[in-house]
Amino acid sequence: FVMLDIAFAVASGRPWAEDQKTRQGAVVYVAAEGGKGILKRIRALKERYPEAGDIPLYVVPCPVDLLRPDADLKPLIAEIHTIAETYGVAIELVVIDTLSRAIAGGNENDSQDMGALVRHLDLLRARTRAHVAVVHHTGKDKAKGARGHSLLRAATDTEIEIDERRLTVTKQRDMEGGLALSF
Repeated sequence: FVMLDIAFAVASGRPWAEDQKTRQGAVVYVAAEGGKGILKRIRALKERYPEAGDIPLYVVPCPVDLLRPDADLKPLIAEIHTIAETYGVAIELVVIDTLSRAIAGGNENDSQDMGALVRHLDLLRARTRAHVAVVHHTGKDKAKGARGHSLLRAATDTEIEIDERRLTVTKQRDMEGGLALSF
């Protein structure tokens, strides 16, 4: 829900969480886990923010395999380019929701599988020239952070943890971090 709210703010150009500035741009949201159920959430956001009007938020409502190089990476990049060309927009943000569904059949704890995913996310970012955000979950022990091999966190520029109605930026590579918001 939080990532979709951020994506909606970017697509509409409105500040997120009332005072966090965004740069308006088109968003492609890959709903790999929830599929078409995301459309209800988008309808709710449009009702909540009617002033946003018709915004450039495009949903790809299906799982993607970003683990294997011969699977869905090239078709996903092609789909994003098609969206940009069809609607005459620059895609600024691509959201992959969730990491687990993007490596279905892979092992989050394996350095080779997680390394392959990170390489493919880098290619996705390079070929679309968009920021790539990935929704991921913590394990059973929340104190240990996100599930999976440590190279994922090493490759992450910004990490936002959501817990107990609180959002905290737990890692920020190139900017000031430490943002914490209640909701």
